[in-house]
Amino acid sequence: MRYLFILLFFSVNSVLSAQDYRIGSFYEGYIIKKDGSRDRGYILYTDESKRFEQVTFRKEKKGKNQRLKPKDIAGYKIADQVYHSVNYKDFPFSNTRFLLLEKDGCLKEYSYKFYNEGAWVRHTILKNDEGEAENMDTYLLNFSKKMSNMVRKDEALAQKILNKEKGYDLLHYNEIIDAYNANCETESDD
Repeated sequence: MRYLFILLFFSVNSVLSAQDYRIGSFYEGYIIKKDGSRDRGYILYTDESKRFEQVTFRKEKKGKNQRLKPKDIAGYKIADQVYHSVNYKDFPFSNTRFLLLEKDGCLKEYSYKFYNEGAWVRHTILKNDEGEAENMDTYLLNFSKKMSNMVRKDEALAQKILNKEKGYDLLHYNEIIDAYNANCETESDD
């Protein structure tokens, strides 16, 4: 019985480790063109310092590399991660980069990471169904005004946020996103 348990442990462990992705290797995926169509091929799995700025794509496993930036395509998918090219408001300027789709819906939640002074820093960006996108760091000073504007199509929800009702503050932004997405219709990119 003990040997059966050990065999089962190694079997499960090998299946889980088979899902690991190595930096510098190509994996099946696709790019999303500006018109929404997809080109299947192979995507280079890079470290997090690069995957938000560009993607390396091949049509064939041994094909020619194409380096694409956020201005060139609408997004890409590698492994179980979808990245969209998003132009968003940041302080004090606007930025365009590939952002990791964390939560899909009418109000999308994205993230990106960068390395700063010895640590990884994560930023969250929200994009509504009208195409407006903004870094949530800018919400720290006036959350109720900015978030209510982001969800203004749902007037009741926007009013609760503006009125600063309990549970409709920055600490509960995930629940606000879920509530907004529950009351709208959207198409998924997955």
